Amino acid sequence: MLRARLTLKNGQGWQSEAGDTYFQNQRQRADNANAKTKTGFFKLMRTIGLELDDATSALTLRGGGGGGHSRPAILDLCMAPGGFSSAALYRNPSALLRGISLPPSQGGHEMLLDKYWSTTDPHAPIYVSFRDITLLADEMGTPASGIPASHPDAASFSVDRPFLEHKFDLVFCDGQVLRTHERLEYREKSEASRLLTTQLVLGLQRIRSGGTMVILLHKADAWPSVLLMRTFATFSDHVELFKPQTAHRMRSSFYLVAKGVRPGREAAAEAVRRWKAKWSMATFGVGGGGGGEIEEDGLGEGEVDVLESGGEEKVRAVLQEFGPALVRMVEPVFAIQAEALKKAPWMKNTV
Repeated sequence: MLRARLTLKNGQGWQSEAGDTYFQNQRQRADNANAKTKTGFFKLMRTIGLELDDATSALTLRGGGGGGHSRPAILDLCMAPGGFSSAALYRNPSALLRGISLPPSQGGHEMLLDKYWSTTDPHAPIYVSFRDITLLADEMGTPASGIPASHPDAASFSVDRPFLEHKFDLVFCDGQVLRTHERLEYREKSEASRLLTTQLVLGLQRIRSGGTMVILLHKADAWPSVLLMRTFATFSDHVELFKPQTAHRMRSSFYLVAKGVRPGREAAAEAVRRWKAKWSMATFGVGGGGGGEIEEDGLGEGEVDVLESGGEEKVRAVLQEFGPALVRMVEPVFAIQAEALKKAPWMKNTV
């Protein structure tokens, strides 16, 4: 009933001209943000981070950090403007923080973290590397030195594997494709997959055993999201979902929180192999020239196969194994979104 109610509200909302206008205005304000709006977004994300910790304790670190450090270590991928990092540092004032973020010159957010941070001293307590994370070719299993010169981004790929010497207690993978990011045409159809798979690979290969990962996803009932939840359940002690009450309630976004992540398990290694293969297909295509045709949110070979080749039986098998846990996780997410949609500004005159 809850899912049906949400589907009804989704249908009414997304097919409404008033609803379209509402979200279009939100996007326009975000793309043309002034200083006040940018600061407001930073504070909002900090509030969401603290709310996430209140609900899941994901940001409250108890262990001694990895990488030879006695204090907790945090990795924030797609870090700017820094709201989540600010929340994590509030909960863990002595933590070591490392971040990667798209340069503002390429359309990335400005860094507004209210702590001293460095871009030049890799040994500083807070160090940020500004780069396009999706171009870390060697990290994704494709040596940059071997990429053909004919590839549109050939000169942009990097051999770097940032922060490989560290093991982190907490990893944020909360980046999403930015409309302000100017990128080559071949990347448009599959940029969301490239961005998410890069974050997952880099994060899982940097997290210490027993650490926590927080991952931004969309549409909890979408098949790729379901499979990603199931995948993390195979190498994590506990997986739960979080949707904030303070903001973004009408949107499909939510956070997967995986605790007790065990990167040494074979299931984790297999997931990394799949994500690397997905990134490679999205980046180079079958012939290596760039931009393969893939499922936009697909995260591995199984994700596409299940929808294209006799997938009903595979869906049934996954739901039989994972269905009860899935229902328990997603219902609170749907409940928050359904209630918010019911009160949406454009729904006031809707029966």
